[in-house]
Amino acid sequence: MKTSTAYQISFANAFADLYLDKENGEVALDLRRQEITVYLNQTQYQALVLLVQQSFEDEEFLEYLTWQKDPVQSDENRVFEICGPDHMVCMACTPSYERVKLTFEIGVAVDLSFADYQGLANLLKEAQADLEWRRELLRFNLDNGTSSDSDSDAAAGNDN
Repeated sequence: MKTSTAYQISFANAFADLYLDKENGEVALDLRRQEITVYLNQTQYQALVLLVQQSFEDEEFLEYLTWQKDPVQSDENRVFEICGPDHMVCMACTPSYERVKLTFEIGVAVDLSFADYQGLANLLKEAQADLEWRRELLRFNLDNGTSSDSDSDAAAGNDN
């Protein structure tokens, strides 16, 4: 569900809330069941988006996440690890534990259930598909001249 005011755009579902402050371009990610809010700049946010997209491209991980394969039947030593650009955010999952651990370079690690991770992924997908959300992210970068080469690469999906 999207809400927009003069100062903020937000998306919410049963698992998380995602806020974009229109004045300073910061993103806040409120993970409901974990009762934690993570504040990200735009580069860190884009790294999270890319990480989630990459994780959904791993077919074997996706089979466990969506229970096409029973995670309890997984080898206990089986670990999926994916890192976003410049290791700003990394994901580790041992399917037999039915958990996904997100570790942010800002010194925060969050342990998510499979349902929480899917909810977060759906929220990010909804925000990324929203024209106003993308326009505000772009406007902030252009207005403040803060877009560096690494910001542009991360936003474009390049991890050179």
